[in-house]
Amino acid sequence: MIDILLATYNGEKYLNQQIESILNQTCRDWRLLIRDDLSTDNTINIIKNYTSKYPDKIRLIEDDKGHLGLARNFGALLEAAQSEYIMFCDQDDVWLPNKIELIINVMKAAQQRNPGLPVLVHTDLRVVDENLNVIADSFWKLVGIDPQTANNLDNLIIRNAVTGCAMMINRKAKEISTPLPAEVKIHDWWIAMNVAKAGKILFVPVPSSLYRQHGGNVISAGRKKTFRLSDCKNGIVNHYKIVRKVVPDANPVILTARILVSEITRKIKRTRKRA
Repeated sequence: MIDILLATYNGEKYLNQQIESILNQTCRDWRLLIRDDLSTDNTINIIKNYTSKYPDKIRLIEDDKGHLGLARNFGALLEAAQSEYIMFCDQDDVWLPNKIELIINVMKAAQQRNPGLPVLVHTDLRVVDENLNVIADSFWKLVGIDPQTANNLDNLIIRNAVTGCAMMINRKAKEISTPLPAEVKIHDWWIAMNVAKAGKILFVPVPSSLYRQHGGNVISAGRKKTFRLSDCKNGIVNHYKIVRKVVPDANPVILTARILVSEITRKIKRTRKRA
């Protein structure tokens, strides 16, 4: 069984398409767990409509934790997950029909080769606009990600190379990644670092989802940003705090210098590219 974790917040515009794409998967051995982060639109009614139609497949997680934000919303879902395999789902994407089948086959083969270890499998994505018109066939190429760096902790602590909505983890990976620290703003990066430290990360070089870009994305593949040194400084400080939780014996001077160079270089490149 696979637990699919769907974190929602004011997602009424695209949520039906996402859930329908999950219902249309070629692999049927899954359960969809949804936690809504106190939406103020029609999101919760859409969810309850699906839970009433598919009570054995779709479950709404209701708690008194209030509004948590994206990473902590996924963190709450992760702690509620009970299955051997776990996937993460954005509310505004569309899954290609064979996504689960594609990833679970790689996951099971990896577990046979690495018994007892935490395992993470991730794929590329096809970037689309709000109407699902293709912007880029490869998210990795669009943003300059080399997926081969993801299984190397030394590289991963400097730059994330794993996208949450395109990954699956096993139970061991969940155990070493929970609970998510309060400082964590990007859940997939936190999980990937922990798995790289103790287990195996594998990638599948084909898209498994339509990664929708629109004005309301929390994390965008194409949003234009202006380079500001103050933003870079804040990012470096938070980056350093999180990495030290995974690698407490890292040399602070070397680590800070590497993060600084990476952050400045990345932000300048993105600013120039989108100018």
